[in-house]
Amino acid sequence: MEKKTIRSGAPFVVAGAAVLLVALLVGLGSLLSYVLAAAVFAAAFAAGRKAFPDRMIEVERAPRSGNAEVDALITEARGQLDAIAAANDAIADGQLSAQIEDIEATCRRILVRLEEQPDMLSSLRTFLRYYLPATLKLLTARASLESEVTAGNSLQIAARIREAMGQVQTAFHKQLDALDHFRFINLESEMDVLADMLRSDGLTGESDMQTEAGEREQAEDPFVGLFKQGG
Repeated sequence: MEKKTIRSGAPFVVAGAAVLLVALLVGLGSLLSYVLAAAVFAAAFAAGRKAFPDRMIEVERAPRSGNAEVDALITEARGQLDAIAAANDAIADGQLSAQIEDIEATCRRILVRLEEQPDMLSSLRTFLRYYLPATLKLLTARASLESEVTAGNSLQIAARIREAMGQVQTAFHKQLDALDHFRFINLESEMDVLADMLRSDGLTGESDMQTEAGEREQAEDPFVGLFKQGG
């Protein structure tokens, strides 16, 4: 997210109106009248800035993964998530809305991972091309039933969709966990390469290697436990 300044045009309107009032009351043409108009403009503009300050908003910046295909997929996925959020606005079911919000937040975190590591695209292509659009289609259909979910078949359909969203929610979390695991594996691989370089340059001895191995073994246990808990 990036912060963007939204500048209000109201101070210019206020200042212009003040100058117009000066022109109507005392006229313009003399040096004194122009000095007065300038002073009134400055004072009115300052008052307008105070009454109508600029606003800071957060906007989603364009993806910058360095891979054009990845950036296009991320942009497309963001649009689908915005549509999912719009569908959620039309749904009064509090439990389902909470599931949808969690799904949206999880997917945005997945997109952050993809932007950081565009080589993950092969692992996420099916997710982005199938699961996310299918989720949007399902929720759009659910939103269209909102006025009919109190009785009959519509009530049963809404219940099935809520159950399906629970499964989608679990699947999205598993996808995010898998990406975190993938990043951990990549980090371990980079550490192995670095250790090999140090050994080949004679910058570490055998005792250092043994110490490093022991520290690595201890460091791995918390991750293993974490992933077991997450599964």
